[in-house]
Amino acid sequence: MFIPKALLLDAGNTVVFLDVQCLSAVLRKGGVVVEAAALREALPAANRAYMDRVTAGAAHEDGWTSFMSTLLGCAGVPESEVGTAVGLARAEHDRLNLWRDVPDGLMEALAAVRDAGIAIGIISNSEGKLDELFRHVGLQDAFSVVVDSHSEGLRKPDPAIFQRACSRIGIAPAHCLYAGDLPDIDVDGARGAGLEAVLIDSFGIYPDYDAAPRYASVGELCTALLVNSPAIP
Repeated sequence: MFIPKALLLDAGNTVVFLDVQCLSAVLRKGGVVVEAAALREALPAANRAYMDRVTAGAAHEDGWTSFMSTLLGCAGVPESEVGTAVGLARAEHDRLNLWRDVPDGLMEALAAVRDAGIAIGIISNSEGKLDELFRHVGLQDAFSVVVDSHSEGLRKPDPAIFQRACSRIGIAPAHCLYAGDLPDIDVDGARGAGLEAVLIDSFGIYPDYDAAPRYASVGELCTALLVNSPAIP
């Protein structure tokens, strides 16, 4: 297994996930009733819709709207209420990113990787508020660098955004591993910039994917790195 000097990660659907409990509560306050369990069950379909949109060249914002519309429709929100619900969700997302659910064990897994001498950073197509989000969820000390596309004026899969993160973390791309949830944007984008890459497939969307190693979570990836990593002197 490739053992990197730096592990660079996507944010949404990689280290933070949609908080369906929060979304359900926000929508209920706005008069749209949908249970968190129904939203959770609809996540794979919604993430496929997002992947299809951005892979076809749509902007992140268009992909976000497609994701949320699909999520709400599949969760049982009547078509006549979907537009209102998307607006409510967007307002809350703009206040504080709705992808604020941190998987159990992630912080401990990241700490173990850092203790093994592997630097950790973030490269994400986001809205310029990742630092605020990470403070809110307790991840503010987990990453050496946070490269947010909105702040950088660059978006994945542009090689420059990956190379900029490598430069800031002080490690050449050939010694960096990138992990994200979109094959074209994350895996192919990172490889195009000279990094190694793996796919994080938390929703089982890509069962037949074999173009790169595939992991169910960052925690699983961290375990694999630690098992295979040589002892740090």
